[in-house]
Amino acid sequence: MKNLEHLKLEVKPKYFGSDTAYDMQKLVEGVLSMGGKAICVFDMDTTQWDEVEKERKERFIEEYCKNPDVILCESMPSIEYWFLLHFEKTNRYFKSSDRVIDVLEQYMPYEKTEKFLSQPQWFTHLVSENRGKYAMKNAEELGELGESYTKIPKAVQFLIEKQKKM
Repeated sequence: MKNLEHLKLEVKPKYFGSDTAYDMQKLVEGVLSMGGKAICVFDMDTTQWDEVEKERKERFIEEYCKNPDVILCESMPSIEYWFLLHFEKTNRYFKSSDRVIDVLEQYMPYEKTEKFLSQPQWFTHLVSENRGKYAMKNAEELGELGESYTKIPKAVQFLIEKQKKM
């Protein structure tokens, strides 16, 4: 997205990395110390089986939810749920990102690997045919009422507004 939309931003970690609350907090504090705005995209599926991480993520969210320089964009169970909303409107229960990927692969090839995600074709396919707007609408209408949810539209909206100002 960064390259295709010519956005001026730095992505850390570049593709996927550890998204423990501790690691995210270190990254956020680094961004804030440089006067930047942090967009935190993270999965919540780990909170289903790791009580310690659940408590850490809850504290992380509580600490930064009112900070105007931090945009929290958690997805339950994972970012792949956001990708799936580009193709179907659902908020049914997915036990893990693997279950979401199984459904997502009915619509497009997908691999949770750096090699795959570094290729622009998957993103181009994801947003073609107005699917980006469809995903935004789905996420907005579904909200957090079901077993699955995403707050990634907050980041997308921020980036759209930032792009308009350039």
